[in-house]
Amino acid sequence: MPLDTVLKEIKLKGEEEVKRIEEETRKEVEKIINEAKADAEALLKKAKDEAEKEGEALRKQEISSLNLEMKRTLLAKQKEITDEVFKLLRKKIAEMDDKTRKGIIKTLIEKNAKDNMNLYVRKEDEKIVKEVLKDLKMHLKIAGHISALGGIILEDLSGEVRINLTFDELLNQLYEKKLNEVAKVLFG
Repeated sequence: MPLDTVLKEIKLKGEEEVKRIEEETRKEVEKIINEAKADAEALLKKAKDEAEKEGEALRKQEISSLNLEMKRTLLAKQKEITDEVFKLLRKKIAEMDDKTRKGIIKTLIEKNAKDNMNLYVRKEDEKIVKEVLKDLKMHLKIAGHISALGGIILEDLSGEVRINLTFDELLNQLYEKKLNEVAKVLFG
């Protein structure tokens, strides 16, 4: 029977060894699982943080883009309104009465013309200009007609010096100079 005892003892030691190996394996598996869970949680947290940062960056970018688009739209509307103001001003100039027109043309000639210059005027203003020249006793030659809201173009006899004093040109210069001021008055 001693063989039975030895076999039982070997079997018992084998079973104990199997239990010990199973226990170690179970502990090792738990350790690996716990480490995997920790790694997964860390990866998940990192991914979540990155996603939140990207989301915030996209949100800021979208807000910035919307603000820029709103500014563009506002500036376009403001330009449209100021253009409309100057369009109304052009209309008012086109409808100006003869007395006012004559006064402005007289001032333009007095301040800018010298005797013996060529003068270009609107055909419709020729009569007014002749009256102004007669009143001022100036010797200017009406050399041709222009297409404009009014005003004059002066030219020296050589044709090298030309002064554009048409209402159109004066209004364009005024528009360029005063656009910011007009915008401030209209839009604060």
